[in-house]
Amino acid sequence: MPQAAHAYTVAIHPDDYTPADEPPLEDSASSRWAQYLEAAGHTVRWVDVRRADILDQLQGCDAFMWRWAHFDGMGRIARRLLPVVEQELGLVVYPDWHTCWHYDDKIAQAFLFKAAGIPTPKTWVWFDRAAALAWAQDAPYPLVLKLASGAGSSNVHLVRTADEARAWIHYLFTHRVLSLGDGPRPGGSLPQRAKDAARLLLRGSIPALRDNGRESQTGYVLFQQFLPGNPYDTRVNIIGNRAWGRRRYNRPNDFRASGSNLLDRDPSGIDLGFVRLAFRAAQTLSMQSCSIDGLYDGDRHTLCEISYTTPCWGQHRCPGHWVLEGDPDAGTLRWVEGHMWGEEAQIEDLLAALEQRRAG
Repeated sequence: MPQAAHAYTVAIHPDDYTPADEPPLEDSASSRWAQYLEAAGHTVRWVDVRRADILDQLQGCDAFMWRWAHFDGMGRIARRLLPVVEQELGLVVYPDWHTCWHYDDKIAQAFLFKAAGIPTPKTWVWFDRAAALAWAQDAPYPLVLKLASGAGSSNVHLVRTADEARAWIHYLFTHRVLSLGDGPRPGGSLPQRAKDAARLLLRGSIPALRDNGRESQTGYVLFQQFLPGNPYDTRVNIIGNRAWGRRRYNRPNDFRASGSNLLDRDPSGIDLGFVRLAFRAAQTLSMQSCSIDGLYDGDRHTLCEISYTTPCWGQHRCPGHWVLEGDPDAGTLRWVEGHMWGEEAQIEDLLAALEQRRAG
């Protein structure tokens, strides 16, 4: 870790997302951030974003870091707090607003990708029930139904017929839900449909009343083009000008790769077209870091979702990473052998941003 020319005070909200049943997979970015900062001679100030005096806690700091996640109500805080810290207090922030405002929001990403010209599967977002039902009559099935929020393919469902699509449309425009798990089952006998209706009446609204830190979903439907012939997706992580890649194979008898844990980190198997697409997306959207899920649409490289963060060990377990020298489309991708924690790269970039700001 190169030494910065000046000493800085960096505020960090602690995170630890280590799975309870997998202690070897330590997933705490904040502890590594602190380690690298203190080793380079900087001061770490631990803060708590859930306290009423968070802005007072940040007084006198040069930067603020918080790896917020999509659960435990963190999004409610981050989307309100981070723009104030960045724009009004003037701190260097990770993740900054450009990097994370669309995190865990597939509707926002659908609009953003189209506006920015980023290649994705065709996506249809409807906020009008009647219009969605009319479209569903002749839609290009099969389609992938998604909730705006969710990770690990938990809120992703393959819809094969117009009847099934109409059932989902009615369901999502009628009920507040936290997941697609209790959705409708179109067809079947009249008694079965009556039983399903009663089940939805009892369950459809109740989950939103139990606060598990996730926002309830209602009043829209999102369908995405199904891309056949993809036995895996390509996950590419970008931090600054560095990229890590791995292939994630689909679950058995399933079209979904996210959450399968069937990983191939051999760099020789990574299509560099996805690496370049990830760099292009990160630069176009001004993201400090990003992770893409890449799929083929025939010969075309597309990304279907984007995130600013992934578990810490995701990059470190890769045998090396690429460094982009030049333009994402035509520049050199230089391979660097060896394991590297992404948090070290994030601290390098943070300190470089602080030095650049000081230089004016």
